[in-house]
Amino acid sequence: MYFPYLRGKQFELLALRELADLPLNPEKIIPIIEPVKSNLSSLKTALKALSNIGVKVQLILNPEVGDFKNNSSPLLPLVQEFSQAGNNPIIPTYIVKADKDVDFIRTAIFANGFAASGYALVHLNKISKIEELSQLTKSSICLYNTIQINHLFALRRKFDNKALLSDYFNKQKVNAGYISISEEVFSSDYAYYEEENCVAFSDYQAIGYDYSDGGGAAYAVAIHLTFKEAADEDIRIAHFVSDTNDDRNDPGGKFFEALQKLIDFIDVREIPETIAIRKFRECYERQAFPGLGVIKKLSIMHHIELIQSLI
Repeated sequence: MYFPYLRGKQFELLALRELADLPLNPEKIIPIIEPVKSNLSSLKTALKALSNIGVKVQLILNPEVGDFKNNSSPLLPLVQEFSQAGNNPIIPTYIVKADKDVDFIRTAIFANGFAASGYALVHLNKISKIEELSQLTKSSICLYNTIQINHLFALRRKFDNKALLSDYFNKQKVNAGYISISEEVFSSDYAYYEEENCVAFSDYQAIGYDYSDGGGAAYAVAIHLTFKEAADEDIRIAHFVSDTNDDRNDPGGKFFEALQKLIDFIDVREIPETIAIRKFRECYERQAFPGLGVIKKLSIMHHIELIQSLI
C-alpha cells in the first residue's frame, strides 16, 4: 500500500481530485494530507471526491507547518462534519515529533473517540517517551504508524502496522541546479517495503519534505518526472530544465523549452501514458502554458499513478 504525503496546498489537492477519475484504488492508495491553508474549501472538495470512490485519507490534525502550526483546533470540526455526514474518508492522524506530542495525542484520541474508532501516527522523530507512546497505541486502535526511514530500525519493534516514510527528492537550491543532474535513482521502496515488515510506504513525491509558502517566477523552469523501465527495478526521476535562464521573463517560453525535452524523453524511452503525460502532451500540441502550479500538480499525479501501477 502507498501513502503519498501531501501538504494541503491548492495544486496538491487538485492532483488528488483529478486522480479520483483514474480511479485511485482504495486497496492501494491512502494519502496523508497535512493541511496548511486556513481556507478549508479546497480540502473539503478533495475529501468529498475521494470519499466518492472509497479512498481513505490520513488527515494530519496537528500540522507542523502552515496556517495551523500554532492552532490546529479548526480542523476538528471538519472531521466531525464528515463523520456526521456518513461515508467518512478521514482517518484522524497525528505527527509525533517531540515528547509533548504524546500528551496532546492521548488527550485528543480519547476526548474525540478516536481511540475506539481508529487513528494513525506519523513518526518524524524518535522521542524519549517512546515506551509510553508504544503502550498508548497498543491500548487503542492505532491503524497505521508511518515512520521516517531514519528511525525505522529503532522503532520497528515498538509499533504495529508500520509504514516507512522517505524523502528521495534531491532538492536543489534553484531550478537551474537540475541541469547537471538530468536523471537519477529515486526509490525502490515499492519492491521491498513488505520485506521490511511494513504494510505500506510513503514519500513526498517530486516535491520533498521542505515546505515553502512562496512561489512566483523563477529564472529556470524545471519539470520532474518519475519513471520505471522494464529492465530496471528502481524508480528513477528525470529533470527537464529550460535553457533561457538569465532572467525571470517569459515563464511560458521557459516551460516549452523544458516541455520539449520531456516529450522527446517519453517518446524515446517509451514511458507509459498516464493522465499527467496526456495533459503534458495536450499542452505541447496546443502550445498552451498552464501555469507553474499545474506543472507541479501533473508531476504529483504522474508519480501516484505510477506507484499504483506497480503495487
